Amino acid sequence: MQFFLDRWHGRVLLERLFWRDMIIVGTTANVVFLVTALILAAHDFPVWAYVSVFFIPLPYNFFIWQCVWTAAGRSELGQRLFVRTIASIWMLIVIVA
Repeated sequence: MQFFLDRWHGRVLLERLFWRDMIIVGTTANVVFLVTALILAAHDFPVWAYVSVFFIPLPYNFFIWQCVWTAAGRSELGQRLFVRTIASIWMLIVIVA
């Protein structure tokens, strides 16, 4: 629980939020659940099963995107624009993929 509270209240550095929590952990989780969903689909599971599995990491994705967005708001303009742009593109890819 402390993991989420620290991020929500801005007690984690932007670099850690962005690179580790979003890019590494978030992307890894999304890939794992995507592959699992594809395996379920290949084994003729019901559509609701593999769609549900695919969307399991979505709450974390929205949470970490919001934390990165908020933390970037406290940084200089160039870094803020870069991080918010990449984070938003990442979020779009996560939703659309």
